[in-house]
Amino acid sequence: MKYILIILILIFLLILWSLIEHRFIVTKDYLIKSNKLEIDSQNISFVVISDLHNRSFSKKNIKLIQKILEQKPDFIIIAGDLITKRRPCYPGNAYNLLVELKKHYPIYYAYGNHEEYYEDLIRKKTDHSDKELIALKESWKSYKDMLLKLGVHILDNDSLLLYNNRVRITGLSIPGDFYVKGKPPELKKEEIISYIGRPNNKEYQILIAHNPVYFKEYIEWGADLILSGHLHGGLIRIPFIGGVISPQVRLFPKYDGGLYREKQKNMIVSRGAGNHSFMPRFLNPPELLKITLKAE
Repeated sequence: MKYILIILILIFLLILWSLIEHRFIVTKDYLIKSNKLEIDSQNISFVVISDLHNRSFSKKNIKLIQKILEQKPDFIIIAGDLITKRRPCYPGNAYNLLVELKKHYPIYYAYGNHEEYYEDLIRKKTDHSDKELIALKESWKSYKDMLLKLGVHILDNDSLLLYNNRVRITGLSIPGDFYVKGKPPELKKEEIISYIGRPNNKEYQILIAHNPVYFKEYIEWGADLILSGHLHGGLIRIPFIGGVISPQVRLFPKYDGGLYREKQKNMIVSRGAGNHSFMPRFLNPPELLKITLKAE
């Protein structure tokens, strides 16, 4: 009985700590250098938000907005899953957040698997008697329309050139099949090209690709810097080991969060700023990224 009580107390403390941890957001800073960044002005800096899932930090997201303003970025990148599938997108916390941020910065928004869920929903025929799905479709359409009216740049397998055509930002949208539980399917370079074309080696190529599992394929395609999320830091983190489990129910995911380098290319994976459904976080506080690009 004594040991059962100790176990129950420990479980309670773990749950309590997880709930407390959810209330705070940390900022991680990264400096990336490249000889392709021949920039006339100062360094480029930007903030990356991933996997917010319509969450609000304090009333009207004031805490998150203030944290972003403190970073003084040149622009903001959304690396997918700002909203949550099967829940109305508009009106909502994600949209309200973008309204406030757009007053200060350009915003470049790429899709995650939750945005892809809605795109798949739009493409499918819906039974007119299914009012819930019809309402979700309309919510997504309204969300996108309002973002475009705000001036948010939606990079759904699309690109934009910045800084005198020296830096290209591309958002890669891949089908929901690449997010299934278990072993992920193969993603070939040719398939990536079919979605977003070929890169220009003279440009510094930022690729927003929500699923970090395909790091090597992104490099092979030609990305210089990959921005990802999706794995929520492995949910529960063990010191010196890393994240325990991915949303795809894979133990100890390789790219759970942080900076990864290969062949002089970089991938930065956000641990995410929110949760969907019941997803615990332990030793894994919500995260905001600040990235600075510097000419080498």
